[in-house]
Amino acid sequence: MKKTNLTALKFTGIIMIVFALIYAIVGTLALMGTINGALPGHESQEVLVVVLAYAVALFAFICGVVCIKGKTGLAKVFGAIFAIVGFGSLVYLQVAQNTFNIVDCMAACFGVSIFCISSKVEKAE
Repeated sequence: MKKTNLTALKFTGIIMIVFALIYAIVGTLALMGTINGALPGHESQEVLVVVLAYAVALFAFICGVVCIKGKTGLAKVFGAIFAIVGFGSLVYLQVAQNTFNIVDCMAACFGVSIFCISSKVEKAE
């Protein structure tokens, strides 16, 4: 069972790396004006929103690498952070801008899955 959960953690790590690359590409395209409405706040080119977007992409990439390496303790922490920040961002965007961001929803879901999988791997050890 431990090996299956560890494989699931590694697969989720690969998904996080792909998520980071897509998030960075979509963020860049939104800044250039090629895509409209994909990431709320990017069209206005608010500096804080742009910096946070690239920080999330970098954080997702690091989280993916940690998951692939099988470091369950760090993966659990990264998953919890992603879940909390993703959920917080969803609530903020809904209240402040009356919009829904699917990317933040995906980040929260990935965070919860990483947290749960790494918790199961730690229990099996």
